[in-house]
Amino acid sequence: METVVTGEIGGIARRPQHYEIAYKSYLDACSGRQYYLQLLGETIATASDGEVNGCFRVLSIGGGSGEADSVILRKLQEIHHNTHVIVVEPSEDYISEYKHVVDNELHIGRLTFDWLQERAEEYFSQEAADRCHLIHAIHVLYHVDDLSTTLMNMWAALADGGSMVVMIESGKSNLARWRLKVMEALGVSEDKRLATCLRVSTDVMKILDDNNIDYSVTSTSPEAMDVTNCFKKGSESGELLLDFLIQTAYASLNPELRSVLLKYLKSHEFSTKNDDKVIITQYTDVIVAKKNCTEP
Repeated sequence: METVVTGEIGGIARRPQHYEIAYKSYLDACSGRQYYLQLLGETIATASDGEVNGCFRVLSIGGGSGEADSVILRKLQEIHHNTHVIVVEPSEDYISEYKHVVDNELHIGRLTFDWLQERAEEYFSQEAADRCHLIHAIHVLYHVDDLSTTLMNMWAALADGGSMVVMIESGKSNLARWRLKVMEALGVSEDKRLATCLRVSTDVMKILDDNNIDYSVTSTSPEAMDVTNCFKKGSESGELLLDFLIQTAYASLNPELRSVLLKYLKSHEFSTKNDDKVIITQYTDVIVAKKNCTEP
């Protein structure tokens, strides 16, 4: 089992096509993703209300299709006269979708963009440009090569008085606790887990604590997820959902791994039964770190 786990678990993003269809099954099982978008808008309004000289600069790490970024940009348009956005996103398809959002949903008179089709690691390896007043990573730090390095690169790129905003699965949610329990049961060390995309908010907080960076944390309301189909043999949607929950392609096809996953998924420690449905809850933490003028 150790060979299977260390080689495959947490690596679903390396199979983009499988990731996309598994992600759709996950969305179908969720009850209300609007919670995190609402909290994001409220957070950005507070984190970005400081006055700046000239253009307000934003760095979006893994901007994706623009769904979350559009919420951010609408708030910034209410606060700042001119905003320049650097979008770092490796997917050409996502950049196209993001541009479509900009063209059709946003009044872009106050917005200018740099579109960089690259990963965060590539962006930060280049000569630093002007520092940014807002740097955000919305549900994307699961996928960077090194969590600590990326966070500290983001911090270094932040202007005095600027805010770094990270949105990531809470380490205290039932989904996150289930994942951590599964990894423990499979004998996966913390170092190996952190090398996968199975990262949570407490991992981010520890890195900030270790570097003496102050931050605040706000949590979304718990969101219910129906995982009943995961227990139905032959259910394609259930298999894909289980793959996404453990971020591992074809996890359901490994009987030994599937047994471990379902053993803990049905445990009262992590899920509840509502009529004939098995429900697990998840919620997101929004971590905001503001850079004082005296900090490097």
